[in-house]
This record gives sequence, C-alpha cells and structure tokens, in this order.
Amino acid sequence: MLLEKFLDTISRVFPSDVLAGREMALSKLNPDKIYVETVRSVLGVSHDFAVRICETAVRQGFFRRGIEVLCPNGSAVAAVEKETDIPAIVHCLGEHGEDDEVSTDSLKKITFYSINEQSSSIL
Repeated sequence: MLLEKFLDTISRVFPSDVLAGREMALSKLNPDKIYVETVRSVLGVSHDFAVRICETAVRQGFFRRGIEVLCPNGSAVAAVEKETDIPAIVHCLGEHGEDDEVSTDSLKKITFYSINEQSSSIL
C-alpha cells in the first residue's frame, strides 16, 4: 500500500515524460529515505533538477525534508527533521572498533526526503 502511495506521489510531482519506463526503478526506492542522488540517477536528470523536484514535493506537502548525520565511516548516526534538532555529540564506531564521541559540527550531513504520511492519506 505504501509503495502505491509512493508511486502516486512521485507521478504527481515528476513530469510524465521523465517517468516513462522508470516505474520499476522508482518502485525500488525507499519511501522513508529518498536521496537527491538516487532521484537524479533513477530519473536521469541533473542534480539541480532532482533537488527542484524534491523541493517542489515538499512545498506541495507530498514529501518531508530531513537531515541525516553521517559518521566518518559513512554510517548514519542520526536523522532529524530540522537542523536545530541535530545533537551536539554522537557516538561513532572508531577505526579500531572503539566507541568514539564525535561533535556533529565535524560530520557530514545529507538532506533526504520521505513521503509525508499526512498527504498520502489524501492520494
């Protein structure tokens, strides 16, 4: 059911000529973590166009925007809705398997999108 809502949401936002023949690839996306690079790759569009598509979906209430904080090893350590919600310190696995406290100021942050459950109920 969520997959159908996800594809419905995508089809409302993306131009139909961009979607042609890409339904299978879109169905493999995780509706809880939609990354700009994945959208760019699946749809074969530029990074800027993929950002515009995702941001349009946010403005129209179909997507929610989130921020993911990555440890130095690339693993996601936190996911929040607003930058002000990012914790100051997180625990990351160190090079030798030890648990390190790391300031989030020094960590990479990635914007991701997810289906807005509230809007999907009207689809």
